[in-house]
Amino acid sequence: MRKIIIIIFILLNSVYSQIGYVEVNHPIYNFLERMQSLHNIENYNSFEIPKTRKDIVKFINEVLINKKKLSFIDKKTLADFLVEFEFDLLHKTQSYYSLFEDTTETELFNQKEKFLYFYTDSSKFNAFVKFVGTGESIYLVDKYSSDNKSSSLFTFGAEITGTISNNFGFYAKATNGLQFGDKELASFKNNLKYNYKYNSDHDSTQYFDETSGYLSAEFDFIRFKIGRDRVNIGYGFSKSIMDNYAPPMDYLSMQINYSIISFSFLHGKLFGDASIVPNVISGGQKKINDKYIAYHRLGLNFSKHLQFGVGESIIYANRNIDFSYLNPFNFYKSAEHANQDRDNSMLFFDFRNNSLSGLMLYGTFVIDDIDFSKLGTQWYGNKFLYDFGFKYELFPNIFPLTIGIQYLRINPYVYAHRFTDNNYTSMNYGIGSNIQPNSESYIFDIRYKPHYRIEIELSYQFVKHGANKIDNNGNVLINYGGDILVGHRIGDSNNVSFLNGVQETSNHFVFKAKYEPIKNYLFTFITDYLKTDKDNLVISNQIISNLIFSIRI
Repeated sequence: MRKIIIIIFILLNSVYSQIGYVEVNHPIYNFLERMQSLHNIENYNSFEIPKTRKDIVKFINEVLINKKKLSFIDKKTLADFLVEFEFDLLHKTQSYYSLFEDTTETELFNQKEKFLYFYTDSSKFNAFVKFVGTGESIYLVDKYSSDNKSSSLFTFGAEITGTISNNFGFYAKATNGLQFGDKELASFKNNLKYNYKYNSDHDSTQYFDETSGYLSAEFDFIRFKIGRDRVNIGYGFSKSIMDNYAPPMDYLSMQINYSIISFSFLHGKLFGDASIVPNVISGGQKKINDKYIAYHRLGLNFSKHLQFGVGESIIYANRNIDFSYLNPFNFYKSAEHANQDRDNSMLFFDFRNNSLSGLMLYGTFVIDDIDFSKLGTQWYGNKFLYDFGFKYELFPNIFPLTIGIQYLRINPYVYAHRFTDNNYTSMNYGIGSNIQPNSESYIFDIRYKPHYRIEIELSYQFVKHGANKIDNNGNVLINYGGDILVGHRIGDSNNVSFLNGVQETSNHFVFKAKYEPIKNYLFTFITDYLKTDKDNLVISNQIISNLIFSIRI
């Protein structure tokens, strides 16, 4: 009887959910993945993130039905999410706090979900505004060069999210930042490596800015989105299809979900090769080649025993938007042939199994290129990627403790292309995994929550890489297929061997601890230890520590 009442409650209140998406780095995704693994929710798949707020609310309600099965810490974690998503769940704001409200009864340092301002008007319109800011201190100890460096970063800005007429959602975020101390050290941060303002030659200030935003629409089983934000595609700790190492992209997308069938489509803008065009008046103009990516995937969610997907991605460049790839239901490989074989297509298959409670098995197999007549040979054009792993929940009824292992093998020339602009990159940064082709990687990860507001994670990644042989000027002397920016060239050998080339190995340890003493105030401590060897000689041995304070009010 209790479950029937909860189900009716869910159906009555699901209409109130905001329209929009939950950003890819939100802790709700780790929680839901754990709940799926423990069989407390059904049909959740982490292959494509972000999820819509309606999806998140649906899964939270499923967890509520199985609340008795949760450990004490999981229950407390769930209670935090119930506060954050209260408006989506109940169309109420009793657990929300606005800075512009009367503060005689509530203070800024309470355990409510905090906003600068929010406005709700039945189901016709709502808007929520937050201030976002971070302060970060970075410290480097370089054992190889006996050099120590330090840097500080400060960012501040605002974000607004809202819904119009229960079908349309909007989101916008803009931040500015300042950097002090060693600029080269700060550049190890992904968002600063490719930040135009920060790296501009004509600007000597240590200033940077970022922006993201979108407009989305949802109608029953179909959703549309146009905007700019992060997208993760793939399983495990290192996403083989789309990860966070390249610059964020502007894109349009569509999703269809009905019963056990899901279909996703994305078409986005990337950055190709950059060059300077001489100009006697202005002193030179920067030119960046046009470049695009298209992606689609058909998913079949049969049961907890098998979730299966098949999809394609394609990179094309140096022309206007191609309607062959703007069509979500086209077969891209055949369309590439019809387009005179100018583009870089990939076909992939993914699966996930959760038959045993607490154990999740996953895998992705990517075919970058293939000639069936040359299978079993060392021909460079048979390019495959293998990605397999598992996660296991230990002591599920006592406390959250997750262990995971992922193996990733990327054959020579995978992601690369004979036309430079068609490499699987944006601004020369890989779109998928940060591992170069002609490499294999082992990742070990342990995540533990001793308290519902404390999370500790320790990971180790070992990478073995067969690099190209280069001269002192960076020119490739022998191409072993070990650089995502260098495809097969005329004169390169047609035969390749996996891991052949200049031997490079790296050992990467990461310790991460998060503590949120007061809701929306987060402390994060990260220590990276990276040691890299080349032909058995140490070329890098660094420890980088980060202390970050984040606020979202």
